[in-house]
Amino acid sequence: MEEHDKTTYIYEGKTDCKRDVAVTVTAVIVDPTVISIHTRAFYDWHSLRTITLQYTVTTLGDGVFSGCTSLASITLPSTITTLGNYVFSACSSLESITLPSNITTLGYRTFSGCSSLESITLPSNITAIGNGAFSGCSLLSLITLPSNIATLGDCAFDGCSSLSSITLPSTINTIASYGFSDCSSLVSITLPSTITILGNFVFSGCSSLVSITLPSSITAIGNGAFSGCSSLASIALPSNITTIGDNNVFRGCSSLASVRLPKNLTLISFRTFQGCVNLTTIEASSFSITTLDNSTLDGFKNVLINAGFSTSNPDDIIYDRQRMYHVFEDMYYDWKRWARTRDVDGRFPIFTAAARGLKWSYMKQIFNSNMPVVNEIDALTGFPLFMLAATGPTSDMESVYNLLKECPSVINIMNNRHGKHSSQRLRKKGNLFRAAIQRCQR
Repeated sequence: MEEHDKTTYIYEGKTDCKRDVAVTVTAVIVDPTVISIHTRAFYDWHSLRTITLQYTVTTLGDGVFSGCTSLASITLPSTITTLGNYVFSACSSLESITLPSNITTLGYRTFSGCSSLESITLPSNITAIGNGAFSGCSLLSLITLPSNIATLGDCAFDGCSSLSSITLPSTINTIASYGFSDCSSLVSITLPSTITILGNFVFSGCSSLVSITLPSSITAIGNGAFSGCSSLASIALPSNITTIGDNNVFRGCSSLASVRLPKNLTLISFRTFQGCVNLTTIEASSFSITTLDNSTLDGFKNVLINAGFSTSNPDDIIYDRQRMYHVFEDMYYDWKRWARTRDVDGRFPIFTAAARGLKWSYMKQIFNSNMPVVNEIDALTGFPLFMLAATGPTSDMESVYNLLKECPSVINIMNNRHGKHSSQRLRKKGNLFRAAIQRCQR
């Protein structure tokens, strides 16, 4: 870098930029021979106001203009194809910028902390916006995302407190953690039907968000996703969501009055609605309530218990696993929903329990959650429930006896299904069952 006058320097691509003169430099001219501006070339040059880039430049390295707090505008030549990470971060006076059409990716914290940036035009070729790319752009009120964008990184628009609305293209399937957190002016956001995952704290602190429509494609909502959305009045959760497992999902949503839970919900924390002081109506497949007592944490907990939810993980009972209380102490499982859901083999849980020879004290808990299943036939073996419980060396005869007692007509069902030859085999087996039953009754 050579001195042109006391306030202007000509950059020739050298890596030994003179840090001692950065205090007085207000203008930089890039020499036409320069193709790439190296990492942190003008890092923290607080007095730099203008820079002239030649059409030979193709690359801006990491942090090239980071901390240039007086840089209000810059024209990027069309030859630039690569912007490094945090290249304009903390350029707190930068008000607007147009990116060249050849750029396809915005890297880590590209414009983070550009607190004067009000608008930006993104080229149509952009496919990815990196982590924190626009975090802390507190005056950014308008941005249009190109239709080719497939990736929004963590904290992409975190703290964009002037952003009032945004539409996401259909190429996006995940909004990463803290994607729009603390966007306190965000009133509406349009989510495409391709979205499947909302990351942790994705809309936390969006205090102006009144309503949001979640597409049916969503299968997972991250921790604290809507915490602090104090204007959110109602929300319906898609049916594909099976777990709401974090204490903070709707924490502090003080205007939330009604919620419709997913019909396939099997697991939820009783702290999910902590701080939702106006919530009175909750609709779910297992229960419906319009008079929720939200004055204490026990209000929602009692609703869950009365609806048949339990802190016991039903899978732990079937597979004889030791429960980890310190991890799951806030979680409540919908035993009824679980007991009525077939696995990938088409089996109800009680058939799995019968095949594993569970004792009646455990089998009874599962049976009480789905009593009509006693009339079903096992999808894998074709056996009725009591017969499946009787097979194998670890069969529990008390379970066999009680299951058969609940549905003795299953013998006739088997007779009709298998005919005379099968009935003879069944009667022979029945003699064994009766002997075992007599032992259980003694």
